[in-house]
Amino acid sequence: MKSHALFGAASAALLLSTVAAVACSSTGSAAGSAGAQGGGPAADPAAAKSSVARTPLSAVPASALNAAVTANNAFAVDLYAHVLQQGGTNVLTSPLSASFALMMTYAGANGATKTEMATALHLDPNAGDAAFVGQNALSQALDGRAAAALAQAKLHANPNAPPLDSDYQLQVLNSVWGEKTYTWNQPFLDILAANYGTGVYQQDFINDFDKARLTINDWVETHTGDKIKNLLSPGSLDQHTRIVLVNAIHLKLPWDTAFVPEETISGDFVRADSSKVSTSFMNQIDDFGYVDDGQAQVVSLPLSNRELSIVIALPHEGVTLAQYEATLTTSSAPFVSFSASELVRLSLPKTTFTSNTFSLRTALQQMGMQLAFADGSDFSGLCTPADVYVSDVLQKTTISMGEQIVEAAAATGVIGSGGSSAGPTPVLMNVNRPYLVSIIDNPTGAVLMLGHIQDPSDAGSP
Repeated sequence: MKSHALFGAASAALLLSTVAAVACSSTGSAAGSAGAQGGGPAADPAAAKSSVARTPLSAVPASALNAAVTANNAFAVDLYAHVLQQGGTNVLTSPLSASFALMMTYAGANGATKTEMATALHLDPNAGDAAFVGQNALSQALDGRAAAALAQAKLHANPNAPPLDSDYQLQVLNSVWGEKTYTWNQPFLDILAANYGTGVYQQDFINDFDKARLTINDWVETHTGDKIKNLLSPGSLDQHTRIVLVNAIHLKLPWDTAFVPEETISGDFVRADSSKVSTSFMNQIDDFGYVDDGQAQVVSLPLSNRELSIVIALPHEGVTLAQYEATLTTSSAPFVSFSASELVRLSLPKTTFTSNTFSLRTALQQMGMQLAFADGSDFSGLCTPADVYVSDVLQKTTISMGEQIVEAAAATGVIGSGGSSAGPTPVLMNVNRPYLVSIIDNPTGAVLMLGHIQDPSDAGSP
C-alpha cells in the first residue's frame, strides 16, 4: 500500500525541509568563516557566513509578513493538489517547510529559472528581497508561540503538577551545506544571514559525499527530536552534489483542552472503499470554532494558548474526500479564521502514521518550475562555478494526535545534481470516514501542514 504521510497519537509537531542543489562541476575557493545561528555545527570554523545580523521581527513591516503568509498558503493548496495526483492512502505535506527550503534556493536563482520558481512559489516577481524578509518575520513569529503558551500554562497550572518545558516547543531552524571548494556568493550569504539565520557549512561532497550525507542526517534527526531519521537515503547524494539547504520546524504542544483517556473507545472507521477498520476514538464535548460549508463539517481544535490549531474537515455523507479536496482554495473553510463557535460532540480517531520518502519533483514541474530541474537552469546567484541544477525534491512526514499532546514531523529535501452534556444540544461530528487535516497558525493564518487520513490503521513506515 502506497502512503505519503504520518498521523498519530502522541505529542508534537515537527516539520523539516532540505533542499539540495548539485552539479556545479568545477572548483573554486571557499569563502568566509564563523558559525551560523540555527544552522550546522555551532562553532564550525569552515562555515562561509555573512557578518550581516539577523533582521529582528520588530523591523519587518506587517505587509511583508502578510505577503509571506499569502504566498505560503497559495503554495500549500497548489502543492497539495498536485501531490494528491501521486496517490496514497494517507497524505501529509508541509508547505511551510518546503517553501522555506525552496526560498533559500530561490535566493540564488536568476533569469527565467527565478521567474519560474516565483510562479511555483506564488511570489510577486517584483517583490525583490521582501519575500525573504516576510519569511524571516513568519519564522520568528512562530518561534515565539511555544514560549507564550508555556508562560500561560505556568500561570494557570496546579503547583503540584507544573507543565513540562519539553512539551512546549516550536522552533524554525535552517542550515545550508555546501561543497568546500566552491565560492559562495556574498549576496546569497547576506540573504541567508539576515533572513534565515544561517551560513554555508562546508563539506567534501566531491570526495566523501556519503560522510556529508550522514552529517546532514544527524543534524536533521537532532533538530526534529529524533523523529525524522535517514532523510537522505544511500544514493540520494553523489559526487555531483554541491549544496544541500535544510529547514527544520519542530512543534510540540498540548491541546488547549485535553481529551480524557477514559473516554477513548473503540469504533469502526469506514474507509473510502466502504471497508471498515476498528480504531480508537477520542471523545470530547466542547465549544470549538465550527462551520458547515455545505460540503463538510469543519472544526478547529486549538492547541495550548490557542495560537495554533488542528483543523479537521469531514466531508458529508455522499461527498467523497477527493471531491471535497478538488474544491479547495485559500479561501476555503479549513484555511480561514472561524467567526463562530458551536458546542460540538467530537469523536476523533487516534492515528499514528509515518510515510516513506516521496518526490515533489513532478508536482513542482506541473506548478511551473521546469528550468530548475534542467541543465540550463540559472543558479548563478549561489556560487562560483554556477552550473547548478536541482535533480529532485523529496519529502517525508509524520503526525500524531493523542489525548494530551499533538505531534507531527515532515522533511523536504531538494536534491540537486551539478466538556458537560448540559446546555445547548451539541453538533455531532463523528470523524469515522476519510477526513482532511491541517495545522494552522492562528495569528498569521499560515498553513504549516496539510493532508488527509483515509485509513487510521495504516501506520506507514518507521
